[in-house]
Amino acid sequence: VLDIKDEVLISKFLAGIANMAAFSREVGIPTEAGLPHAFGNAFKNIAALIADADFTFKEVEEVKKFLEDPDAYAAANPVAAAPAATGAAAGGGAAKKEEKKVVEEEEEEEDMDFDLFG
Repeated sequence: VLDIKDEVLISKFLAGIANMAAFSREVGIPTEAGLPHAFGNAFKNIAALIADADFTFKEVEEVKKFLEDPDAYAAANPVAAAPAATGAAAGGGAAKKEEKKVVEEEEEEEDMDFDLFG
């Protein structure tokens, strides 16, 4: 009767679970679906707290190594580092030009004697 494959049902079910987890996290209600996100955020908070401290444990050692020498990780993964470097170099000039345009537009608006309520 229904021509729906198992993969489609599974993907729809997982999308619903992801929506429920996101909604419960936004509202602040802990649910079982939101537990992986809660533990991930807790790990990020702990890693941020002990980043500069002498205290360490097995799970945070990789994070500390990365913070001590991020260039070593960039050299080990040149594909991920290349777009970031080229994007920053190419996008930097464009961002400055856009910033100047925004400033000029604001000045033009100030010169006009236009009052929305008057």
